[in-house]
Amino acid sequence: MLAAIFRSNQPAVLLAVPLVVGALFLPALWQQPVPSAGLMPLAQLVQDLLGQSPWAHALAGWFLTTVVTVQMAVLFNALELYDRRNHLPALLLPITLAGLGGPGAYDPALLGMPFALLAFRRAWSINNTGAALGALFDASLLIGLAALCYLPYAFLLAVLWASASLLRPFAWREYVLPTLGLAFVFYLAWAALVLLHRTPWRPLPTVMAPDQVPAMIWSGTARRAFLVLLIPQLLLAFAAFNRSHAQSVMRGKNLRSSFMAFAMALVVLMAMLSLLRGGFPAVLAAVPAAALLGYLHMGPRRAWLAETAVLGLVLTAIWARWA
Repeated sequence: MLAAIFRSNQPAVLLAVPLVVGALFLPALWQQPVPSAGLMPLAQLVQDLLGQSPWAHALAGWFLTTVVTVQMAVLFNALELYDRRNHLPALLLPITLAGLGGPGAYDPALLGMPFALLAFRRAWSINNTGAALGALFDASLLIGLAALCYLPYAFLLAVLWASASLLRPFAWREYVLPTLGLAFVFYLAWAALVLLHRTPWRPLPTVMAPDQVPAMIWSGTARRAFLVLLIPQLLLAFAAFNRSHAQSVMRGKNLRSSFMAFAMALVVLMAMLSLLRGGFPAVLAAVPAAALLGYLHMGPRRAWLAETAVLGLVLTAIWARWA
């Protein structure tokens, strides 16, 4: 029943997203935030505004999770990345983020994800004819803003290059201009910090700041139970994605390949952060996982089995958040 509501093409179901997010992340209201230092400029600005209030961090996490969730649903419907329109990411993303994340609701990676999704909404709207430099430049600026929240997002520039190679004939300017756009954002950030007397600015050490606690998604019985249910569904979802990719027309294939490049870039980031820090922000795993799960639950042969699988994820996610 729960998945069936979001499986429909009724935009009104998005009104339920704040309630779903609130129910899952309510314990963050009394979770004391961990003091952070060595943040990127936009993340530091937000941190200064939030202070150390658990309520402020919880509300920021609730708002950002709601925004990212709605963005995901709108993105996949607008670009027709699914075989038919639905709003399953609006349900699956909060569940996956709640099941994989730590006790808090807000982190710099979550702050940067709306900019990243906006970037690829802009970049994937281009086609193989007509102008594309403006869209790619806009996307690189948005990736730069995401990186000013959480530096590893700068690696998503490679996804812009991959998307341009899939959606367009080769043109060297469409690879150089996004690079200049990303560099321009960092130059403006450096200039602003100089004017505010906040230099020297060293972006790279922010990844390894010792007092930033990464999300340890393998810790705790509840999260292991969630992963036991999630991983088999992801394997089946990847097979469903391959079937959808094989049956789609050429532009659909290219868009799905661009999405897979985005997912693989996040996997690379997760692997690198795991080696460097022993963990990574849960939103990096939740976004591609929720998108893939949508392919599995979009048109199940046995509706009761899909409902049971989603309900199992919901219950273990609640257990992980409230335990």
